Amino acid sequence: MQSIFLVPLIFSLFWISGKAAVKRRPDGRIVNGREAREGEFPYQLSLRRLTVHICGASVLDGSWAITAAHCVDGHERQPHEFTLRLGSVKRSSGGSIMTVRTIYKHPSYDTTDMNFDVALLRTQAGALTLDPNVAPIKLPEAGEAIQENISAIVSGWGHMSSTEPMLSSVLKYTTVMTVNQQKCQNDLSFHGGVSEAMFCAAARNTDACQGDSGGPLTVQGRLIGIVSWGVGCADPYYPGVYTRLSHPSIRRWVRLLTKL
Repeated sequence: MQSIFLVPLIFSLFWISGKAAVKRRPDGRIVNGREAREGEFPYQLSLRRLTVHICGASVLDGSWAITAAHCVDGHERQPHEFTLRLGSVKRSSGGSIMTVRTIYKHPSYDTTDMNFDVALLRTQAGALTLDPNVAPIKLPEAGEAIQENISAIVSGWGHMSSTEPMLSSVLKYTTVMTVNQQKCQNDLSFHGGVSEAMFCAAARNTDACQGDSGGPLTVQGRLIGIVSWGVGCADPYYPGVYTRLSHPSIRRWVRLLTKL
């Protein structure tokens, strides 16, 4: 069985601590993906810290974006360090740059096992939908089931292969299939398994670490998951793990803060 070590998410900006350091690594790659066209993923954001891309994120409405908690963990009191690039498929140019004003991590987020790995980012009111190339994405309802073997799309600017640790300059995407929850649990049992706030998705010949951390997993125009963690990279034995946005605790928390 393959061992796993925590690696820096992007450019050594931060580390996840605790027992996750030997079991779980933040996801950060799309392998064998296709390049997105301008406007194809209008909800996709690049989350940047100190001007450097670190994670993906998604537009919920004009004032709110959503990402993974591990992307901002330890920096909640420094929202001024974070910006969002929106309205461009290019990681380092085009579109608009918006400042993050407030960061909220899910109150049950656990750095040791990455449970409830979700965070909300608040910007100036209406700022995220001023760009004509940007549009929000809808969330699932609380408790909504994720059927197995459903085609889903994940997108991001992550590494393009396990041997080429370079970020993609252009947004990439790939198609994965949702995995039966018991199979997800069995496949990852050696690495702590998964909680009800997580689910798996995978596909043959594409990376097991699908997409940038914090980036979107969508089904028919709805945001069902956030890229969270994985084991290895492009390993056919391990699916990628996503935060389940329909989990009642997560959905209630998002609605409480955003009214969405």
